Amino acid sequence: MLIKTGLSFKGKLTLTKRDTMGKVKNKTIIIANRIMNDALDEVIKALYYQYNANMICKHIAIGDDATANVDTLTDLYNEIYRVPIISKIRTGIGVMQARAILQDTQPEDTAGVCTIREVGLFAGSNSYDWLEGSGANFGLMISRVVLNPVENKLATEEIQFTWEYEFARG
Repeated sequence: MLIKTGLSFKGKLTLTKRDTMGKVKNKTIIIANRIMNDALDEVIKALYYQYNANMICKHIAIGDDATANVDTLTDLYNEIYRVPIISKIRTGIGVMQARAILQDTQPEDTAGVCTIREVGLFAGSNSYDWLEGSGANFGLMISRVVLNPVENKLATEEIQFTWEYEFARG
């Protein structure tokens, strides 16, 4: 008798917008996440390598292009800033959560004002800090989310990104 099993990979991105006093202004939860082909391949590699530095989440990047997702993407369509992940925790069996904060003064070149249409989770030893744009488009893009509606950020707001991934039995 065959036992039917499967594995699913679920993602949830939560954006929490706060004013400069820390008061929550709004919260957006996006369930639909797409894992990119290169990231899916790294998941398999992690099963047969002893250690896989390419899967260590490092940054969350934002962009202003709302072009639809395709599995072969390796970068955001138009990255405008990225922030380092400040915490990563395992919240259960097969569940990981990463958190990053876009401060009220970020992006610096627009004095903290921007329109966010895409968000990407980046990993790997070659995922670099923003550094005035020189760190853009580096690293393994694990996943990309297109925001609908878009997120308009003011200089008086910060946005906390909480990205949760779950491997679940099918």
